[in-house]
Amino acid sequence: MNNRPQPGIRTHRPGRYDEHTVPPRPSAGRESAEPRTRRGTLQWLPLALGALAGVALVIVAMAIISHLSGSASRPSVNPTAQRICDDLTSQQYSDLYTLLSQAEKSLGPGDQFAASQRQLDAQLGTARGCTYRVASQDAASATLTLMLTRGSSPPASGQVRLIFEQNGWRIAEYDSSLVVAPVSPLSRAWSKSQSG
Repeated sequence: MNNRPQPGIRTHRPGRYDEHTVPPRPSAGRESAEPRTRRGTLQWLPLALGALAGVALVIVAMAIISHLSGSASRPSVNPTAQRICDDLTSQQYSDLYTLLSQAEKSLGPGDQFAASQRQLDAQLGTARGCTYRVASQDAASATLTLMLTRGSSPPASGQVRLIFEQNGWRIAEYDSSLVVAPVSPLSRAWSKSQSG
């Protein structure tokens, strides 16, 4: 007998595939679906991030614009300036005190302010005429020039600086000639003799 295999006939050799089994291949459909899903996600990620960044940029820009336009569109200073004149000419000093800034109010109470105004009226005469001119105005401050007529004296001018505080215009600084009686030559000489 001839142990040689005949041509065209396959023989099984024991142990050749039994020792090293090859795992079955996954089906072609499952293998190609996973990379396609991953690739699709990665493809849309930059677009999604770009859209989110664009929306965030628009929100920030709108917030900045609304803040700038809100501060630039302060109400006119004219009504406050007219109130100052009206309070001075009608001797409504408690009302005038309400127009002072917090820093000015911290210098003294309202009754002390009113008393100093009445003292000024007694020395120079009550204010009988007041006009104003807005010298400058921006979003945070304004400067007025008041022409104040007291008693029989000719009109005198003085500067008033306003700031925007607590949703309104407030007096931050004023020319002392508007609220302090000038020292007369006699009282000046008396004060020098007292100090010397």
